[in-house]
Amino acid sequence: MLTVMDSIKDEVKNRKVEDLDKFSKSAGAEKIYERKEYIILRVKKGYIVYNTKKNFENGHTHIQSFEMSKTIIDNIIRKKRPKTNNIYLIESHIRVTNDSKYKKILEEILESKKNKTKDNKYHNRRYCSAC
Repeated sequence: MLTVMDSIKDEVKNRKVEDLDKFSKSAGAEKIYERKEYIILRVKKGYIVYNTKKNFENGHTHIQSFEMSKTIIDNIIRKKRPKTNNIYLIESHIRVTNDSKYKKILEEILESKKNKTKDNKYHNRRYCSAC
């Protein structure tokens, strides 16, 4: 049983989430933001972005910043490409989204980021004599 404090409406809701016993970190989480099917829960160490149309196990991600959590939701709704180079944040977009086309684009971005090595990066030859 997940107890969620909705600070927007000042009410407490009890929800049953499948296999919640595995996710004891979420017990007593406080819902602080909601947009379409996405919600942000405040937990001890940061925030959880959760897609309510997906199973909790496969449709949530842990984020340290509230603003980044809102940005992830905004990017997913508008199907925007994330501007970050952080692999974890791109993976977070993939976990939370429902759209298969958007997910495919993000997976391509993720692969290109993972395959990028120091040899593939641009070097300014004027300042890099070893290049």
